[in-house]
Amino acid sequence: MRQKTLILLILLLALVGGAALAETAADLTEECKLSATVDSEHRERIRDGQYEWYWTGTGGSLTITLPKGKACQGISLSFFRQTVPLYISVQEPTGVWREAAAYSDPFRNAYIPVYAETAVNIRPQNQEDVLKLSALTVWGEGELPDSVQRWTAWEEGEEADLMLVVCHPDDDLIWFGGLIPYYAGQLHKKVLVAYAVGQYSARRVNELLDGLWTCGVRLYPELGTFDDLNGFGERVVLRRWGKEAADAWCTGLLRRYRPKVTVTHAANGESGHVQHVVLHKAVVAAVTEWSADPERDPASAERYGVYTPLKFYVHQHKKNQIFLDWTQPLSAFSGKTGQEVAAEAFRRHISQIRSGYKIYVSGPNDSRYFGLYSTAVGPDEACNDMFEHLEGQSEEFPLAMLAE
Repeated sequence: MRQKTLILLILLLALVGGAALAETAADLTEECKLSATVDSEHRERIRDGQYEWYWTGTGGSLTITLPKGKACQGISLSFFRQTVPLYISVQEPTGVWREAAAYSDPFRNAYIPVYAETAVNIRPQNQEDVLKLSALTVWGEGELPDSVQRWTAWEEGEEADLMLVVCHPDDDLIWFGGLIPYYAGQLHKKVLVAYAVGQYSARRVNELLDGLWTCGVRLYPELGTFDDLNGFGERVVLRRWGKEAADAWCTGLLRRYRPKVTVTHAANGESGHVQHVVLHKAVVAAVTEWSADPERDPASAERYGVYTPLKFYVHQHKKNQIFLDWTQPLSAFSGKTGQEVAAEAFRRHISQIRSGYKIYVSGPNDSRYFGLYSTAVGPDEACNDMFEHLEGQSEEFPLAMLAE
């Protein structure tokens, strides 16, 4: 009897211990005390939840004093406009400081694992670097929430399954609907999203990262540096962007990431947006003319070799058209549909909420219609998957049949 009681007690302790380990890590940010050696009047901006405000830490440091009796396992940081290599030190309970971690990744939204019981100090590795932080979260012990962004960098030689080339942050959601949630989140494909106008707004970079993470993307995106020229004609956009520069940028993406499938904007730019039209033409030129020609953009050809994607889809293209139904429930998102996940991700683009845009699943800009523009593996037959005829074709469920 005593032996059975002992076994039950051990099992109970194991269950209690397992439950404790499974507890979600607490957000300790509001309980912490912040002190800064520079720009001290703005240090509170980093915990106000708004990306547009920031603390300038150039040449100085930020100290985070933890609440008594509560250790942290790591910190989340959002950089404003550019990343800066950091040193992270921790204060031991004895009062002694020691260097505990260094950060040098290019991620605008970063998670840095660092265990501390008393305090954490952040400072630039190079005092001359312009450090601007717009957000901070301090995580207590426990299991980190899924929302904590822990990006993975692309490694040299790594190949993408699918590359989506769009113009602006949020275009990937508005015009392409459940594409990213389905292929990245549900099927765990290696999805690279490239934004031509990717860095003109510091706030929107952080928002696009929030949106991608919500959709299940874990590989850091490509952020182009072309100007945002809304309201200008195609001639002006081409002059400011440079036609060859745009074609070369798209060609470099294809050669570097070597995607099996490439997808981009409709020929009419969906809403008639001129920059979408220019980017569409640049991607078409890259796929059909530039990427296989070593004389075009020779720098990327020398570094990565020439490459043409196996399949190239264009939104709303009429030939060999497929219809992908984003209203199907996705198990990876607890039964939410691709449309619902995309809408949730779009809400992370807080600066664009009042724009009037939405996830289109009807009308002339329906996000569910795509046409196979070019292929090296033959035309689609079942027309229910962009990976038809490719290794790793989805067999989870047919999204749709050929659109009429």
